[in-house]
Parts: sequence; C-alpha cells; structure tokens
Amino acid sequence: MESLKTTDIALLAKSFYLLGDSLNHCYDCKYCRLNGEKCEERHYDVLPSEINPVFTNIPVAVNLFYGDPLLQIDNTINYLRRLERAGHKGPVVIVTKGDFSKFPDVSFNLDLHVAFSTFGVNSYLDGSSMERFENNLKQIEVRKNNYKYSIEYRPIVYNVNDTCEAFERVFTLAQKYNLAVGYSGLQGKPESVAIWKEQNIDLKPYPGYSFGHKKIIDEKVVELFEKMARHYNVPIFRKTSCLFSYVHGLDRDYNAHYYRPNEMGCSNCVMRDKCMQFKESLPLENNLDDIIPFEYEIVAKKKHECILKKKGICEYPTEDCSNISGNVIKINKPITTSDVRAIKWLTGYTVDANFVESYAISEDWVKDKSLVLRKK
Repeated sequence: MESLKTTDIALLAKSFYLLGDSLNHCYDCKYCRLNGEKCEERHYDVLPSEINPVFTNIPVAVNLFYGDPLLQIDNTINYLRRLERAGHKGPVVIVTKGDFSKFPDVSFNLDLHVAFSTFGVNSYLDGSSMERFENNLKQIEVRKNNYKYSIEYRPIVYNVNDTCEAFERVFTLAQKYNLAVGYSGLQGKPESVAIWKEQNIDLKPYPGYSFGHKKIIDEKVVELFEKMARHYNVPIFRKTSCLFSYVHGLDRDYNAHYYRPNEMGCSNCVMRDKCMQFKESLPLENNLDDIIPFEYEIVAKKKHECILKKKGICEYPTEDCSNISGNVIKINKPITTSDVRAIKWLTGYTVDANFVESYAISEDWVKDKSLVLRKK
C-alpha cells in the first residue's frame, strides 16, 4: 500500500484551519485545554490558498493557539489583511475573552466572525470576567463595522457553572443581542489532568464519566440547558462547525455531522432541514477531481461502521457509529483525519478511509512543493 507523506506547514483542527502564532502568556484559565502547550511555540503563517487554491473556501481561525488573539492585536490584524488580500471566501473566526474595545472598528473584505467566549460565572478558574463579557457584547451595538458574532459558553463544568442561574445570565444576554450560543463540556486530556492535580485545581468529571478527549456533559444538565434555550428562544449548538455554519448562512454544516444525526442531536437543531436536504442531494456520480487530490470513488453506504469504532479506539461509541448511511467518499490509500476534515469542508461528503489521527495534511494537497521543502 502507498505510504503516507504529511506536511507540517499547516494544522487543521476539528473545525478550522489554524493560522497564527502562539504566545507564552494568556488569561490563565485553569481549565484551558491548551495549558500543556504554554512552552510550545506554534507558528503557522502559510495561508490556505498558498497551499491549494480550493482552500480559499475553508473555515479559518486566527490565533487560536495559546494566547488570545486580542493579546496580539497587531498580529491578528496582519493575518486578517493577508487573508483579505488573498481573496479568502470561507468563514474567518476570532475566538476571544479579551477586551473587544481594543479591536479597531474597521472593515474587512472577509466573512469575519467574532466569537465571545464566556465561563458564565466569575470564578478563580477563569481568567476573564462576566463584566468584560457583557462589555464586549455592548460593543456590538456601537460599532459601525459589524461582523458576525456568537457566544462560546465553554466549558460547562460539573458543580461550577452548570446552574440555572449561570445559564439564565448567558441566555438573557444572548437573547438581548440576538446571538447563537455554542457550548461543550470540559476536555480532560491526560496532560491537563496532570496539571490540575499538580496545582491542586479541583475539577471533576460528571458522576458516571471519566475525563478524556470527549467533552462530556451530564444528560440532565444538557436537558436543562436545552429547555432554557427554548424558553429564551436562543439557538444553541453542541458542535462548533454547526454554530458557525448557522451564523454564516451556509447551506449545511461544513463538518458533515448530519451523517450522525442521533449522536449530534440533529432533530432539535435549527439547521436540521437544511443539512438533511443537502445530504440527500449529494449525488453518487460526482466529479470532484479538481478538489480531492487522492484516487477516490463515491459509494452508497448503509449501516457503515466508523473506522474508530472498528479499531476499538472510540472512547464513547454510539449507535450512529455503526449506522452511517448515505453516499460517501471512499479512499483506499492512507490519509489523515485532517485530510478527512478538508474533504468534508469542501464537498459535504463524509469519508470512508483507513485514516490516522493527525492535525497534519497529506503532501498531496500542496500545489507549491517548495513550501514543503521550506519547512524541512
């Protein structure tokens, strides 16, 4: 079988192409999943379109590494202007806890999105405050150059910010400013758990669960959150890509979660009809040669089993893991999870492949091979 060759000129996280630089300081949120990366320098300055012209359409997050984008405003603006000059068309996202009043009120020829992150309560665990969060939202009303906005309520932590009072405060503000809300549980990666233990930070998983890479929230808490969202008429999203697809008016969730509708809670989502109609419209005969750099075929699947479950490495498998149906792209050569993400983002199909877990993409995507050589 053909060997897998990847390149480290770009990182593709679960929902975004990551563009930017890390800092050695941030807001010192105790729960942050990036705390283990404080000493790791990250510099990714290659624009998506410099790798491949089709990447002009993929979602990009600027300065999502350790170090808030508003702690390095000049650098963040520089990346936005570079994307603008390159004619980037996909959503461009800044996720921040910083002081938004410091961000210049200027226009960008981009589909720009500012996501305001909140912990929902004032806590020693959080490096920001509810006062700053509310002040950031007030900026929306006074700015001339309005971008797209949303709220990131992350992470929801057991016995810390998962109360009726905390939810009500966030939903009241979301309703006032007409904003959708993304939410998730606490990600307890082994390196994070080790840091919490070393620093005597009292963070616990919900009873009946253990820490891991999945961001688990107790179902009763989710039910309460959903009930309050309906009461305040606020759209909520468990998955980041679903939130941004909704806010940007896309014709489907760009991460193709609609192939797992029960696991993702699609039945209660405002994007449901859009996504399901799009999935049903995906043809079995479709020439994607200008997009996909690998040999592929489109096949119809019923009750297809996800490769992660098949390998026995999925932490919390669901019924959907063995019940993936619809037209999918099948690739026989080894690829990475980031290759899978790029294909989903660009085509809307999910992928059947024996992939390896990696934020790196295959060299096959890179049109200018000198970029690969430059990094070596």
